[in-house]
Amino acid sequence: MELYLLRHGKAQEHTQSIASDAKRELTEVGKKELDCIAKAIKNLEIDVDDIISSPLIRAKQTAEIAIKYVKSKKPVKIWNELKPEIDVEKTIKRLTTLKPDSSIMLVGHEPHLTDLISKIISNNFTVDISLKKGGLAHVRCNITKGKVTGSLRSIMTPKQLKKLCR
Repeated sequence: MELYLLRHGKAQEHTQSIASDAKRELTEVGKKELDCIAKAIKNLEIDVDDIISSPLIRAKQTAEIAIKYVKSKKPVKIWNELKPEIDVEKTIKRLTTLKPDSSIMLVGHEPHLTDLISKIISNNFTVDISLKKGGLAHVRCNITKGKVTGSLRSIMTPKQLKKLCR
């Protein structure tokens, strides 16, 4: 499985009017940056079978921007297993239900995404990985007997991706 992990873009800060973390939306700057990053993903010829997002608004908005630039015509899927507070083992268990030869993009949050990468590539959480807002990681995964193992193929920062969005 080709697994692409995209961290949501810049979101609104917590305020009294936005008390719930789940309701924080992308800022206008975040939306523009994500549009450029999604174009870069297209320019890198990354095609995915499905885009799967956390149910939090900023992640869903990020996924909706990304889906405009990939060949998949399926709607964005929502997984509660991508919420930031969910145990990574639950996310891995859900990954095992997907086709082993598929190409998937997960859109989510930190530190959940980097914990997921670390668990897949090292079977623990000792790998120090940084995934900035709007950053993209690629992990090639093997799914066998209900386990997901893999190798980190790349991590691209938003700055690197924006240079490719022409």
